[in-house]
Amino acid sequence: MACYRRMIMKVNSTGLGQTTMVAAFTQLSKDPDGAQTLKLKIESSEPIHWVITATLEGGDLRNFIKLLFKPSILYYAISLMLKGKSAPENNPAPS
Repeated sequence: MACYRRMIMKVNSTGLGQTTMVAAFTQLSKDPDGAQTLKLKIESSEPIHWVITATLEGGDLRNFIKLLFKPSILYYAISLMLKGKSAPENNPAPS
């Protein structure tokens, strides 16, 4: 069984005003009901605990891949993955 380091992302919603939630992708799986979709679970931990489930269809995935494969975005995304570090505010300088 693989062990993954839990990464966090910051999520903002117009419905929450200036509040920034801390969240993570927690699961991606085939739809258990047999639909031709994927279920993506996102769990927020701060300031409130929510579990958000997104149902992804083929068109959603095609659109995401189209956005990701824009050359400037793809290059930047690859460079972010290769750095392997969190944003500076998540890694305080040693004292």
